[in-house]
Amino acid sequence: MNNYDVIVVGSGLLGLSTAYQAQKAGARVLVVDRGAVAYEASSRATGYLSLRADDPDEAPLAEMAEKLWDGLDEELGYPTEWTQKGRLWVAFSDKQLEELDATYKAFQRADFGFEIIDADACRKLIPILSDETRAGLYTPRSGHANPQRVSQAYAWAFQDLGGVIVENTPVYSVIAEAGKVKGVKTATGELYADRVVLCAGGYNANLLEPFGVVFPVASVRLEALVTTPLPPMYEVGFIGLNGLSIRQTKRGNLHANGGPHEWVDVDADHEPAKPNTPIVRNLVRRMIEAFPVAKGTQLLRTWAGVLDITRDQKTIIHRFDHPEGLLVAAGAGHGFGMCPAIGIAMADLALKGETSAPVDRLSLDRFAGLSPDWKVQKKWDAGSYNT
Repeated sequence: MNNYDVIVVGSGLLGLSTAYQAQKAGARVLVVDRGAVAYEASSRATGYLSLRADDPDEAPLAEMAEKLWDGLDEELGYPTEWTQKGRLWVAFSDKQLEELDATYKAFQRADFGFEIIDADACRKLIPILSDETRAGLYTPRSGHANPQRVSQAYAWAFQDLGGVIVENTPVYSVIAEAGKVKGVKTATGELYADRVVLCAGGYNANLLEPFGVVFPVASVRLEALVTTPLPPMYEVGFIGLNGLSIRQTKRGNLHANGGPHEWVDVDADHEPAKPNTPIVRNLVRRMIEAFPVAKGTQLLRTWAGVLDITRDQKTIIHRFDHPEGLLVAAGAGHGFGMCPAIGIAMADLALKGETSAPVDRLSLDRFAGLSPDWKVQKKWDAGSYNT
């Protein structure tokens, strides 16, 4: 019989950070995943921290994460390539200028220090910006890191503490008896623990359905690409109001992703087809429009991962009373940046039943009475696109 204190389902960054914190606190922790470590969204994200300045419910947790990122390399003992040089949203048209102004007004809900800057000021931050640049929205706060390095760092640090990761092992259900969690049923047998933490993205909904829980998350395919290295040109996090995010890596590569995203269904044994060549071509076109210098580069590789989006597009952190010992987390599409704080909160809730992290307004309680067909109502149907 395999007995653990905590089983974490999902080896993305939410799962790994939770497992690391719980193992560090003295628990015996197992992470189990249907595929390889951080194979979906986590290692394929752009790598940004979003301060969530437009959302007072989530902004305090993002601010907590920001402070943790500054010491994460030392904490984990491995490099993450965290770079905190700020973030810049750029408008290239009149319509995008209107969107920029609306974003600026929304960001005033949190006191993080955002300002509208002109095209010349934008080019001082990113000299390779297109001549079509109209204006930007800048904050000196926030930053970015290497998604693959971060995933690797958390996994190695967890294992250094004695944590166990089991890959390529689908989880089919959570085992519960007499109102308490007992473990999980996997493709290779049953694994036992009295606390189970679900960090499996969109597949969380499948695992919670037998308990009568409508989990408000949908899965989308996230397309990404990286170019061959270029000379160092900028360090801020770039977000184009053309829907594209592009950061320059420590090696000089341009790493980009963006929509439109295709809604997909997920299950334990299969992964959606990827990548989508027409979407990748679209990403390349918009990258060249933003950064004309990119026209002379070569694509090193393209890939795609499956990302979870919650109904209100903000984090879910929840500990169930029934069955006791069951917890769930979802990152809402920006779990990468939030993962250091979410990991602490989830480990606290799993081991102590409470946390000092600012998560009180992020539970499933805000979705009370949600209709089971909420995805149909939102038109988030598999095979359609979120534009």
